[in-house]
Amino acid sequence: MKRMPTAEEVVAMLSEEGIVDLPADFPVDGDLFAEGMDSMAVMQLIVVAEERFGAIIGPEDASRENLATPEDLARLIALKSGGAG
Repeated sequence: MKRMPTAEEVVAMLSEEGIVDLPADFPVDGDLFAEGMDSMAVMQLIVVAEERFGAIIGPEDASRENLATPEDLARLIALKSGGAG
């Protein structure tokens, strides 16, 4: 099993992969959709989360509630890759 990301690592991943352009000091509880997360970014995110963390995020998981903040996203990745407990 791959290591699960922290919310800070999610912020870095989103920027590094060009999914959402975030400042380095973006808060872990900040609204990703207000920063430009859209449906195309969500699709990229699903692919990157699987590649990096082995998280299988299905369409039913790709809700605003699950993806709104880096904290929410880190929690979802942990859950979908078997890392939450």
